Amino acid sequence: MAPSRFGVFYDFRNPAPWREPWDVRYRKILEQIDWVESTPAFGEVSVSEHHFVDDGYTPSVLALAAAIAARTTRVGVSTNILQLPLHHPLRVAEDALTVDALSSGRFRLGVAVGYRELEFQALGTSTRDRASRMEEALQILRLAFAGEPFRFEGRHWSIPALGVRPGPVRPGGPPIWLGGTAPAALDRAARTADGFMASVNAEVVAFHGACERLGVGRKPASRTAWMVVDEDPERALAALGEHMLYQVNQYIDYGFLKVPPYTDPHRLIQDGFYTFVDAAGALDALAEAGAAGVDEVHFFGMLPGEDVAAATARLEYLAAKVLPRLASGD
Repeated sequence: MAPSRFGVFYDFRNPAPWREPWDVRYRKILEQIDWVESTPAFGEVSVSEHHFVDDGYTPSVLALAAAIAARTTRVGVSTNILQLPLHHPLRVAEDALTVDALSSGRFRLGVAVGYRELEFQALGTSTRDRASRMEEALQILRLAFAGEPFRFEGRHWSIPALGVRPGPVRPGGPPIWLGGTAPAALDRAARTADGFMASVNAEVVAFHGACERLGVGRKPASRTAWMVVDEDPERALAALGEHMLYQVNQYIDYGFLKVPPYTDPHRLIQDGFYTFVDAAGALDALAEAGAAGVDEVHFFGMLPGEDVAAATARLEYLAAKVLPRLASGD
């Protein structure tokens, strides 16, 4: 069975080689999100977080989630991901509940531990403490989302008796999904999360295995598709090669990928970072994702620096030629 829900992923990057005025870039992306809202094939808009990156990779993820929530009425809004150990959990709780209220309960909080040492150092903490900070922060979020006064004593935070407002729209507040790749992160997601966010099918398989091993029952899983769907995949590859190289080489620079920088976009495809497919190929790839236990797939709204109008045209092709066939069971 193929995934049943589809979304669009954003990081609001504005790289120097293709830079536009920041307000112009944001406006164009938000206008694409308006189109996503009007397109029934898509049910979710997700936003990610990094800090201190020259291309502006979303540093204020909950502020953008609030902006998206305020200008939409139908699609879900989620963070994919917010780096929870970088933040005070009470501030995350207040902001998340504010987005929850703005969206009338359409918000989902997706979090992970983060990995980029520069971000931790600049914000006054360390990657050494990220796992324990994550565990405590998750407990505090659950207490805050319950809508009742609470207190908390932990290694990292001591919270006197207080309540967090606004109150939750739904009992228990926004669902909390976790991402991660390490075995400990997969177990944490199985134990504590309402769902899981992945980058590849294998991570979803491993997550479902952790859920089964820990006896917690099946939980939903999403993944971000490093897949470009175009009527003419070769034409798309020729147009997007430099944007692909930029995207992957940035993750290498962050320290997330432990490989040498790339210079040839075709090597990115050979090494499995991207797939370029037409509608038939997309259907096959989504069927594989469904077989791995993926329930929800998010497509890139655009690659870093890509022309927004061109990216929207590709999403239109996806929404017209691929996703309706999955909804109909073809």
